[in-house]
Amino acid sequence: MRLLSRVAPPLAVDLFQRTWFTPPRVRPRGDALRWLARGEPMAFRVHGHAVRAWSWGKGPTVLLVHGWGGHAGHLHAIGQALCERGLRVVAYDAPAHGQSGPSRLGARRVTLVEIADALRIVAAGAGPLHGLVAHSGGCTAAALALRGGWTGPRRMALVAPFALPSQAVAPFGRAIGASDAVTARFSARVQAWLGRPWTEFDMTGLPASRTPPPSLVVHDAGDREVPAAHGRALAGAWPGARWLETAGLGHRRLLRDPAVVARVADFIAGGDRPRRWRPSDARDELDRLFDPHGSTPG
Repeated sequence: MRLLSRVAPPLAVDLFQRTWFTPPRVRPRGDALRWLARGEPMAFRVHGHAVRAWSWGKGPTVLLVHGWGGHAGHLHAIGQALCERGLRVVAYDAPAHGQSGPSRLGARRVTLVEIADALRIVAAGAGPLHGLVAHSGGCTAAALALRGGWTGPRRMALVAPFALPSQAVAPFGRAIGASDAVTARFSARVQAWLGRPWTEFDMTGLPASRTPPPSLVVHDAGDREVPAAHGRALAGAWPGARWLETAGLGHRRLLRDPAVVARVADFIAGGDRPRRWRPSDARDELDRLFDPHGSTPG
């Protein structure tokens, strides 16, 4: 990337775009595979391609939305806890993820816009939603769907939310060795291609167009993939949002931590009453997003 940035900037921009829009492949753990095996298979079509989904339990429906590079089994511990509270759980593999087919971009590439489209289609087929639990980039997709007019669930739990994509482009460019000029050209190209500014992907801007559902925001202070500043900014921007900050769990282990799982399940089931938290100065927290040592999902 450094070499291309100097000698062939257009090729560097192409490489930047392929890297940003290609999610990593993550092999499900044994416990996730066993959870999926117990689910009732469901099938959907998104832009002409197959999307795999599963359901467990009976009762009001809760949709689980995995993050960038994740899969339907990633939130299995939370799903099991929700079933134990008398709720039905539906989870799906996003396009170009897990067992689902490719997106309309092909070659394992996908945009959060298409993941948001898949979310709306699965939600419509699964029935009225009582709740939604999302992780990382899945939170961004849920906010995009809400911004686009989706009715949404009665309440949401957002775990390690990738809340500020517009603030992530420059750090991502530095992390992969792109020059500032190449990063700027990539940013402008994507805005023209998707027909919207980067700021429309920021979850913090949703209240300007509609009131978000009652939400619990959970983030780990030491998250190295999506800095906790994303979650703090979101908790401060969404009216009535509730905040839970953890320590020592990182970006994914909090999905399996018993205390976090119980708190999320209680909130979605309607029995949780955590104290609300608001940052005293969100600007100081946002400065942390420019840490060049961090990495960000696409």
